Amino acid sequence: MITLGLSKIVVADPMDLKAATSKSGVLAALKTLTNPQKIGKTYKDSCQINQDKSDSTDHFEEGKSAPEVHKKSRKIPTLAFQIMNPSPLHMATYVGGEVQDSKGWGTDGSEKVENKTIIAVTEQGLVFVIPNGDIDATLSGALSSTGILLTDFTVTPCATKQKAFYAFPLADIPQAIITAAEGTDATDQGEEDDGKDT
Repeated sequence: MITLGLSKIVVADPMDLKAATSKSGVLAALKTLTNPQKIGKTYKDSCQINQDKSDSTDHFEEGKSAPEVHKKSRKIPTLAFQIMNPSPLHMATYVGGEVQDSKGWGTDGSEKVENKTIIAVTEQGLVFVIPNGDIDATLSGALSSTGILLTDFTVTPCATKQKAFYAFPLADIPQAIITAAEGTDATDQGEEDDGKDT
């Protein structure tokens, strides 16, 4: 099975995996996700799965070059991507802070961002599911004639009653996730920006 391409990043409230004991139980939990939505417009070629190499410790007998014991501590994969043109609600939800009078945003950097279920829906092959993801989102981008405002996301899988990171064939993913549309707020009603300020 070849996995390639990205269709969208979907976000929802954290999955309830307390009753899941098998793949079918996890897929059943996916079907009960609360309000799955496309998280925004993913910037082209920005989505990556990264898994750091294991930390290792070797224990040697005096005078020997081969270890008696080689202990490994494996790392969990993380998901990184960028979203284009964040709205005030988007920034408040993922970067932190509050929406100001529906059209602005403010933060003092101390606000808590809630964990979410994050799903990277691919064009073919495996779809990657983080049931309980810690979101670290930051603003970046060059404010110039050739730049654009982006939100950099790093999603770290946190522990659940089952696994912290899953990959399932696209054919197994519920249709509601595959067809999830982007949510809207008071500043973004799904209309294209005409480039004119009002």
